[in-house]
Amino acid sequence: MHKPMWIIALAALAIAGAPPAHAGYLDENPDDVFADVYGRLGVDLPAGVARDPVVWRYLDELRREPCDQTSVNNLALVLEKVGHRREAAEGLYNFVRKCGAPNSALHRSVDILLKLTDYPKAVEVADEFIRRAPDNHDAHYLRGVALEGAGDFRRALADYADAIELFGSDRKKISSRVFLRMAAAYAALGQFCEAATPILTWVAFDPAARDTSQTRKIVADYEQRGNCVQSTQFHKERYPLRGARDVVTAKADINGVRGVFVIDTGASHAAISPTFASRAKVAYADANDITLRTANGLVKGKLSTADKVALGTLEATHVPVVVQQLDLGRGIDGLLGMSFLSRFDVRMAGGYMEIRTRGQK
Repeated sequence: MHKPMWIIALAALAIAGAPPAHAGYLDENPDDVFADVYGRLGVDLPAGVARDPVVWRYLDELRREPCDQTSVNNLALVLEKVGHRREAAEGLYNFVRKCGAPNSALHRSVDILLKLTDYPKAVEVADEFIRRAPDNHDAHYLRGVALEGAGDFRRALADYADAIELFGSDRKKISSRVFLRMAAAYAALGQFCEAATPILTWVAFDPAARDTSQTRKIVADYEQRGNCVQSTQFHKERYPLRGARDVVTAKADINGVRGVFVIDTGASHAAISPTFASRAKVAYADANDITLRTANGLVKGKLSTADKVALGTLEATHVPVVVQQLDLGRGIDGLLGMSFLSRFDVRMAGGYMEIRTRGQK
């Protein structure tokens, strides 16, 4: 069997980590020798740890080259191995704050803090990660996990939504853990119908592989706990595809208010304009901001919930919606994305889009 890469890496460090050339280094006080290094990294290592030949080597390199990224990464790796994980995390975080890079060190720092279950500190480091790399989907996912651990589920939802939007165009490659955590955050808030939506969206990206008994059970459990509206009778709506982009527009009701919407399977969320949100009494003033990927680039919106969305005979309750400024054309009030469409089966063939009750033949 092949040895894990971390074992190989540590072996290489051990081989390369011969003691410094001067024979009397063991007689020196590490607190004196490395006072500046400790101050920059925000750590205070026990003398016995600092005297380890490999640790001493990298501390000495950082004494001579304060912003040596290789040295700080190697030092963190060794500190993790010898059980000083917090010092590794703090050192990586403060190194980036002093030296300005690399963002990968912040990623590792948050990972370590999450394993230590120090969620408030993990949020702090993730905040710095996002400040330096606002479009990094990993940064938002990590902060979402930290916020969830800290019990701030609403902010966690916004970060999970951002992680999905910022991932890129091939959303089939997004890990299921993002959607599962988003669902769990909704459930922790008692929003069980909304909790089913991320799972259904993940399934919709690749139904042939993901529509399994396991995912169906997860969804059914959430829907049962939320007493979600789900018709057991077969219903379908059929719309002609128009134009080069196969655009579909249709009339729909949100909270009983009629509007005209673009049906967009490429959008993660249903979205409505602030004007329509006011008419439909969709509250959003205190909602968290999320990022949305549009044809015009990344924009911000407010993540809220519509009590009921009806598209002809198809109805869904507690549908996540985003309130945002829209430029979809005159008379268009918003779009119906996957937070609504994933509750149904969507099929396109013969120049038509057909939306039908889920699970019906």
